[in-house]
Amino acid sequence: MCEHSPITRDCKCPNEKCPRHGKCCECVAFHREKRNKPPFCLRNIEWTEQ
Repeated sequence: MCEHSPITRDCKCPNEKCPRHGKCCECVAFHREKRNKPPFCLRNIEWTEQ
């Protein structure tokens, strides 16, 4: 899926209890696969299904 990425300390997501909070790669992959909507930090960017 995605390579290990460092935890982003300036994560904009308000859900700080999420296990993916600050883990951008995991978060985006989760939202693409399971939620079919962009994560909080990408909501102003065009989102296309794959």
